[in-house]
Amino acid sequence: MRTYTLAIADGVLFACLPDGADIAGAITEATATSYGFGIALDIVRGATLTDTAGPRDEVVWAEGRDSELLDEQGRCYRYAVRRAA
Repeated sequence: MRTYTLAIADGVLFACLPDGADIAGAITEATATSYGFGIALDIVRGATLTDTAGPRDEVVWAEGRDSELLDEQGRCYRYAVRRAA
Protein backbone atom coordinates (compact mmCIF):
# COMPACT_ATOMS: atom_id res chain seq x y z
CA MET A 1 0.00 0.00 0.00
CA ARG A 2 1.35 3.39 -0.97
CA THR A 3 1.87 6.05 1.70
CA TYR A 4 1.83 9.81 1.34
CA THR A 5 3.46 12.95 2.70
CA LEU A 6 1.17 15.85 3.60
CA ALA A 7 2.05 19.51 4.22
CA ILE A 8 -0.48 21.25 6.48
CA ALA A 9 -0.67 24.72 8.07
CA ASP A 10 -3.48 26.54 9.83
CA GLY A 11 -6.01 23.88 8.83
CA VAL A 12 -5.06 24.16 5.15
CA LEU A 13 -3.71 21.19 3.16
CA PHE A 14 -0.95 22.54 0.91
CA ALA A 15 0.38 19.32 -0.58
CA CYS A 16 -0.31 15.59 -0.66
CA LEU A 17 2.27 13.57 -2.57
CA PRO A 18 3.51 9.97 -2.51
CA ASP A 19 6.30 9.49 0.05
CA GLY A 20 9.62 10.17 -1.64
CA ALA A 21 8.22 12.73 -4.11
CA ASP A 22 9.49 16.32 -4.27
CA ILE A 23 7.46 17.70 -1.37
CA ALA A 24 9.76 20.74 -1.06
CA GLY A 25 8.96 21.80 -4.62
CA ALA A 26 5.23 21.30 -4.10
CA ILE A 27 5.33 23.32 -0.87
CA THR A 28 7.23 26.15 -2.53
CA GLU A 29 4.74 26.26 -5.38
CA ALA A 30 1.67 26.10 -3.10
CA THR A 31 2.87 28.64 -0.55
CA ALA A 32 4.10 31.09 -3.17
CA THR A 33 0.77 31.18 -4.96
CA SER A 34 -1.76 30.42 -2.23
CA TYR A 35 -0.68 31.73 1.13
CA GLY A 36 2.65 33.52 1.14
CA PHE A 37 6.17 32.68 2.18
CA GLY A 38 7.35 32.07 5.73
CA ILE A 39 4.49 29.99 7.09
CA ALA A 40 5.13 27.11 9.48
CA LEU A 41 4.08 23.84 7.87
CA ASP A 42 3.52 20.54 9.58
CA ILE A 43 4.96 17.74 7.44
CA VAL A 44 3.33 14.35 7.95
CA ARG A 45 4.97 11.34 6.31
CA GLY A 46 3.72 7.79 6.01
CA ALA A 47 0.01 8.60 5.81
CA THR A 48 -2.45 6.20 4.18
CA LEU A 49 -5.33 7.67 2.18
CA THR A 50 -8.68 6.04 2.93
CA ASP A 51 -12.42 6.61 3.01
CA THR A 52 -12.81 4.87 6.39
CA ALA A 53 -10.73 5.59 9.49
CA GLY A 54 -10.41 2.67 11.88
CA PRO A 55 -10.59 2.93 15.67
CA ARG A 56 -6.80 2.58 16.02
CA ASP A 57 -5.95 4.94 13.15
CA GLU A 58 -4.50 8.37 13.89
CA VAL A 59 -6.36 10.79 11.59
CA VAL A 60 -3.88 13.39 10.35
CA TRP A 61 -6.22 15.00 7.83
CA ALA A 62 -9.94 14.81 7.19
CA GLU A 63 -11.73 16.01 4.08
CA GLY A 64 -13.57 19.28 4.56
CA ARG A 65 -15.88 21.37 2.45
CA ASP A 66 -12.93 23.52 1.35
CA SER A 67 -10.43 20.73 0.78
CA GLU A 68 -9.90 17.70 -1.39
CA LEU A 69 -7.54 14.89 -0.51
CA LEU A 70 -6.36 13.44 -3.81
CA ASP A 71 -3.90 10.70 -4.66
CA GLU A 72 -1.49 10.91 -7.60
CA GLN A 73 -4.18 9.60 -9.99
CA GLY A 74 -6.73 12.18 -8.87
CA ARG A 75 -8.89 9.82 -6.77
CA CYS A 76 -10.53 11.56 -3.82
CA TYR A 77 -10.34 10.22 -0.24
CA ARG A 78 -11.96 11.30 3.02
CA TYR A 79 -9.02 10.72 5.39
CA ALA A 80 -5.25 10.58 5.64
CA VAL A 81 -4.35 8.33 8.57
CA ARG A 82 -1.38 6.78 10.25
CA ARG A 83 -2.21 3.12 10.66
CA ALA A 84 -1.41 1.33 13.91
CA ALA A 85 1.18 -1.41 13.42
